[in-house]
This record gives sequence, C-alpha cells and structure tokens, in this order.
Amino acid sequence: MKHFRTERVRPTPKLFTYVLVGFIALLGLTCLYYGSSFAPGSRKSDEFDGSNHRVRTGIGSVRNRDSVLAVSRFEVPKSVPICDSRHSELIPCLDRNLHYQLKLKLNLTLMEHYEHHCPPPERRFNCLVPPPVGYKIPLRWPVSRDEVWKANIPHTHLAQEKSDQNWMVVNGDKINFPGGGTHFHNGADKYIVSLAQMLKFPGDKLNNGGSIRNVLDVGCGVASFGAYLLSHDIIAMSLAPNDVHQNQIQFALERGIPSTLGVLGTKRLPYPSRSFELAHCSRCRIDWLQRDGILLLELDRLLRPGGYFVYSSPEAYAHDPENRKIGNAMHDLFKRMCWKVVAKRDQSVIWGKPISNSCYLKRDQGVLPPLCPSGDDPDATWNVSMKACISPYSVRMHKERWSGLVPWPRRLTAPPPRLEEIGVTPEQFREDTETWRLRVIEYWKLLKPMMQKNSIRNVMDMSSNLGGFAAALNDKDVWVMNVMPVQSSPRMKIIYDRGLIGATHDWCEAFDTYPRTFDLIHAWNTFTETQTRGCSFEDLLIEMDRILRPEGFVIIRDTTDNISYIKKYLTLLKWDKWSTETTPKGDSLSTKDDRVLIARKKLWSVPTISAS
Repeated sequence: MKHFRTERVRPTPKLFTYVLVGFIALLGLTCLYYGSSFAPGSRKSDEFDGSNHRVRTGIGSVRNRDSVLAVSRFEVPKSVPICDSRHSELIPCLDRNLHYQLKLKLNLTLMEHYEHHCPPPERRFNCLVPPPVGYKIPLRWPVSRDEVWKANIPHTHLAQEKSDQNWMVVNGDKINFPGGGTHFHNGADKYIVSLAQMLKFPGDKLNNGGSIRNVLDVGCGVASFGAYLLSHDIIAMSLAPNDVHQNQIQFALERGIPSTLGVLGTKRLPYPSRSFELAHCSRCRIDWLQRDGILLLELDRLLRPGGYFVYSSPEAYAHDPENRKIGNAMHDLFKRMCWKVVAKRDQSVIWGKPISNSCYLKRDQGVLPPLCPSGDDPDATWNVSMKACISPYSVRMHKERWSGLVPWPRRLTAPPPRLEEIGVTPEQFREDTETWRLRVIEYWKLLKPMMQKNSIRNVMDMSSNLGGFAAALNDKDVWVMNVMPVQSSPRMKIIYDRGLIGATHDWCEAFDTYPRTFDLIHAWNTFTETQTRGCSFEDLLIEMDRILRPEGFVIIRDTTDNISYIKKYLTLLKWDKWSTETTPKGDSLSTKDDRVLIARKKLWSVPTISAS
C-alpha cells in the first residue's frame, strides 16, 4: 500500500509556484487597499512621521493611519507642522538628496539631475518651510538691485569664487552687487551699450525702438545682465540651474530681478516657440555641439524670426587650437541652421536667425539638422523632450520679422497675430485687457491700507490666461511671473507676444523656485481648476506659502465655497496678519459665485512659534 503523506508534503516546483503566485496576489491586494489612502496630492514631512501622520485622499480630505476614516474637504487639520530648519531652502522638485535616496537613474552628462523631478506622493512634504535664522524683510526695489540682507541668503562662497569678476561683495550684514559678470567685469551697463553699438541700433539703445523686448539669458549668474536691461525697457528671463553655484538665482530673485531656475538638458524649456527677440550666453559653459546641436536648436525654437544670439565666450574669439576647433564646428552648425554672423567685435559674436523658410528649402537633401516633421507642435513644452530639428515657420509667419509684432510698449495692448491660433478675437482680447485693468484698480483699493511704498516687487499670476493681470500692473514698478496651467498652455504664446514673461506649469506639483520668492501671488480660479483635476487644496496652499515672502500678500478669486474653505487655513498658514474678503463687481469674466480673499503672511521664525 502506498504512503501518500510523504508525497503530499514534499514540495514540488509546481506547488511552490502556485503558493508563490498566491502570496504575491495577496500582497498586491493588501498594497492596493492600503495604498488607496495615498492621494496624488499628498505630501510627507520627514519631521512628523509618527502614528498621527496625515495622508490626504483627494482634495482636502485626510486619512489617519489609526482610523482610516475619510474627512470632508470642508474640514481642516488642527495644525500644519513646521519643516525642520535644514529645509529652509527646499525646492521639492529639484531636491538632489531625494534623487539620491530614490536611486533615480539620471544622466549627469545631459544635466538630467538639474531638471524637474518631483517626489512621489508618499515623499512629499506637508509642512511650512521656515525662514533662515535672522531673516529680515527684503530690501525694497530699486535699492535691492544693488544690495540684499546677508541673513536672507547666508551663502558667501560665490563672493569668494567670483571675487575678480565683480559678481557680488560681502559688506557687513549685506551683500552688494557691483553689476559685473564673468565676461563684463566693468559692468553690465557698459556691456549692454556695446552690444547695441555692434548691432548699430540708434542711440546705442539695445531695445531698438521697442523691437527688442524679450530676452533669454542662459547661464545668467546672479542676473546682473537682466537687471541692467530693465532700464532699457527690456525684460529678460534670466535662467540658470541649481548647480554648483546653487544660490545664484536665489540672489537674483532676492534682488527683485526676473529670473527662474532651469537648464538646457533633455526637456524643452517651458516657453512657447518664437518667444524671444534675443538670446544671450556670456561664458555660460554650455556644450552647444552635443547631440547634433540639440541645445542650439532649442534656442532656435525659442527665437522669433530675425532673432539674435549673443555669444560671448572664448570659443568666439580665442585662437588656441582647442577653442578654434570648437568655434569652427559651431560656425559650421550655424551655417547648416541658416544662421548668419550679424556682428563680431572683441570677445563677442552675434548671430542672426533667418526670417523665412527660404534657406531651409535650399539646403541639400539629407543635410542635418533636418526640419521638424509637420506633426511636431513647437509650442508643446510641458515634459516634452527636446528635438534635434529645426521648427519651420508657418505660412502666416513666413517672412514676418519679430512675428509681425508692433514695438513695445504698444505691444502690451495690441492684439497679437497668434490670437487666432487659440480662437480669441481682437475684440475679446481688448475686452479682457479692460476687464483686468478695472479688476486691478479694485484690488489695489483693497490693498492700499496695508501696502507700503515699493513693498511689492516680485509678483506671480498663477493662472494668467491672456496676461491681462500683468498688463494692468505695467504702470507699477513690479515684474510678473505669468504661470500658465498645463491645461491652458497654448495661451502662453500670447503672454510673450505682449512683451511679458512666464512659464507653463502643472499646479499639482511644486513650482521650481526658491522659498520666499514673491511679494504678491494672484490666484484666479486656480483652486477650482485644481479641484477639477483631482489635486489637493492643502498641497496648493502649502506650496503658495513656500514661495510667498513674509509680509507678502495673496489675492485669491474663486467660488464662495472654495474661499470659505481656504479661510479656515489662514491661521494655520500664518496668513493672518491681515485679511479682507469681498464680493467683486461683476464683469465679463466673472460668475455669480465669485468671491475675493486677500490675506497677508506673517513674518515668523521657529523660536517665535515654539514660544507661542
């Protein structure tokens, strides 16, 4: 008689496989059940990781690890924790420590580690970023152009490293900015005049009667070039990565100069095609020849017809074999791109982009770089890879220098030709401009009791639409970062065609800038849009707090329900120094349910909070 017991307990490969598959399935179901409590909008504070750690599930609702019970979005937490002081300069989606911890496989050669990589939901912070010890309210513009409080950005290594180039100088409790740069030791103002002379512009004015308005300055340092362009009625998007000179953009923003973190890496910059009249690289240390010239082709995408590229670097003038080799290779690439040398003097060369497709069509078959395929959208930028091809002009833009735009300042209010691409008529554009002019007058009346002279310099418009809010602020000494939510990204081209600047962004994620950047943040229907996309109100409020300066203002225009919910957060966010709420006047953009909330953030510190 056979003995089956031994056979039944003996593990066989087939039985082992069944058990393993069953175990994996059970584990997967368990993860699915508990993982459902982690919403895409949640953040995690590594400082508060105990049993009472909150994780959000959708907009405004929360779950507790002890009681998996959903809470209505109209309920708010009892408190919002304070981040550890080591996070006083936290930029969530540019956190290289997190990249290391997550073991992201980023190509350092291609600068991927300087690009936008956001933490997964379970690793996001849900705490308020504290200011550094000794933080003071920033010096006001225009004084801030030339000096800032050292305590606000307690980093002096750039002053030491660039001591021979007049970038910045430590002077007691302040840091001074003489206006120099790696290439223009004697001052950006003199350098700007020399560029105008090279281009033979009337009166040595680089704006050339208003035809040069938008400039892209790559590898900008502390943005002194952009700072001195402002007096010429030119606004620059000063761009630099959070690299070994990691605080350069932080200094620029503290000075009140339009600037942003970014890098020419693998993704397109978040600006539409034909946005700038001039691009500038002053010893920006970029390898323009890599990957078939893909970085130069990104500049080509961004420059308007007839736009200029100012290149001040040893490759443009040095005669040693290495630099001559690089310079000749760049010259060959530019020629194949149909660019021509416009001017050359001393240590700078200025190249010009063609105004038509004629040269492209005359090139020999198979010449690189190729023209981009007809299906490529040159205005698609959010998380879109760069392409090693030339974006040809449309039939309408063919032979239209500067894209057919009128000179600045008329450009600000004149309907631009690309309106028709987004289905907006000139009449609708003019009505939008007038509506925002009246809205801003109303806002400023509400702000007047609390606003001091020059207390607002850096402004963000979180949902900029056609740029009407920024246009209405043109008579004030401010600059506006116009943010276009990804769902409205085609409209960003209108921002630039008005002579304004901005960037496309997804408000379900953190914005790539330093804490304490903006004096005023304007949010028009931003929370309604966030709600529609299923992202977290609380995340958005904490992100706004991160980038808002102490004693800065928020203007939130949204539905009554959303405003009522946001008001419950004012004390938690320490936005309760002052606030006011009103029902605004009706206009062509408003709904019957519109409410306006204006609040002011306190200046606080960790010891102050602990004592209270």
